[in-house]
Amino acid sequence: MITFTKKYHDAIKEGKITLTFRAWDTLRVLRGKIYRAYNLGLIKVLDVDFKKMAAISTEEIRRCGYKNAEEFQEDFQHIARRDVDFKIERAVRIEFEYIGEDIENYKKAMGDVKDSELFDIKEKLLKLEQKGKKQWAVKILELLKKKEYVTPEAMEKALKSSPDRVKQSMKKLKALNLTAKDRKMGYSITPLGVKLLKSMNK
Repeated sequence: MITFTKKYHDAIKEGKITLTFRAWDTLRVLRGKIYRAYNLGLIKVLDVDFKKMAAISTEEIRRCGYKNAEEFQEDFQHIARRDVDFKIERAVRIEFEYIGEDIENYKKAMGDVKDSELFDIKEKLLKLEQKGKKQWAVKILELLKKKEYVTPEAMEKALKSSPDRVKQSMKKLKALNLTAKDRKMGYSITPLGVKLLKSMNK
């Protein structure tokens, strides 16, 4: 189990923090595996390796959620529970993504659903469509399927909608595990979203 300081939990859930360093002697986590973070939820390790602490960049420190090196070093020592020599020691560098509090939701997003579950999701999507004046939900999914990522600005332009309306729309689709968002790249469609579109086009 991996532990993060509580004040950083929201930023991790929002995808603003995607990197951490640990004072481990060995690689205790594996690339591609999913682990539970204490009082936070599930994270997927995207990359893991050793790195000299003296070589950690300012950008990496910011990706960890810290304003500067001093703040990073203070929290690192607190988690390590010992004094650390940042000039000569190395740490385990872990790139990760937050995938939620429930493994079942993650499996759904990856397209691991029964036909009955897919039907239920389709019904919920159609209800969302009926509430709006425009057929926006399927349009969003089709757009995301064509492009790997779509920025919020590009989505606003494509839908001719305000930032708040786009944000609300994407939140509804994410609740159905049909879309995801990367802080830097923008919105993307999940494997479940692709699977749903295929079923609707049959």
